[in-house]
Amino acid sequence: MRAMRLPAVCCLLLLAIAPVLATESAAEGAPRTEAAFRNAMGLAQNARLSFRGLDCGPVTYEAFSEAMLAPEVKSDVDRSIDGTAVTLTVRRRGGNSCPAPYPPVTEMPPFELRDLAGKRVTAGSLKGKPTLMNFYFAQCVPCILEVGPINRYASQHPEMNFLAVTFDEPAVARAFVDRYRFRWRVVPGAQEFIERVRVKKYPMMVLFDSRGRLLGMKPGGVRDELEAANVAPQLTRWVDGLLRVNQQEAGALGER
Repeated sequence: MRAMRLPAVCCLLLLAIAPVLATESAAEGAPRTEAAFRNAMGLAQNARLSFRGLDCGPVTYEAFSEAMLAPEVKSDVDRSIDGTAVTLTVRRRGGNSCPAPYPPVTEMPPFELRDLAGKRVTAGSLKGKPTLMNFYFAQCVPCILEVGPINRYASQHPEMNFLAVTFDEPAVARAFVDRYRFRWRVVPGAQEFIERVRVKKYPMMVLFDSRGRLLGMKPGGVRDELEAANVAPQLTRWVDGLLRVNQQEAGALGER
């Protein structure tokens, strides 16, 4: 029987800033200030917050907020690997992205989060084995289709760490795990970490070596069960190839 094709779903993470900017303070009846905007984003007071316009040049918060009220625009969010700086850039939907304002990610960002069992997870605790991270969210149809194949892949590779990362709240993430029998270790509520890894499309696989160095990023996006059947073989070739090159390079440098 031919596999049923599921509706295509856009799995890009978009920050819905325009409604926030348009909302007025109920108490003061005035537009939000940059400080209020920072609080709405959950940014620490010592985090550096910058804004860029459609031409990729720096703009004030006032100019940014005005530009975000125009139709057919969105905001790209970039965060430094250490999480101390955030840049928001106005972009027309479907338009080209501006160059990243921070150096590329070359290693696993330091982090301390909790998995669904309440256990602490850190970058340091994952070192010693290669780590494959799966970035997903509950309403992403391609993410759902990949659950079975990546479950099987993980069960065949005890020599690796596997961590599923989502911005979903714990209750949503737990319901997803239960409904689709997802067997990876899941870290919910990880929006800041996701931004620091620079993941903007879902599902996304990210591979780190045993020292925490970034080896590669692989977007998913299967549309039906037939395509899902190829996920595990493709993942095997991708991971094996990157780890093989990594081992060869480590050997050439005399690393252990």
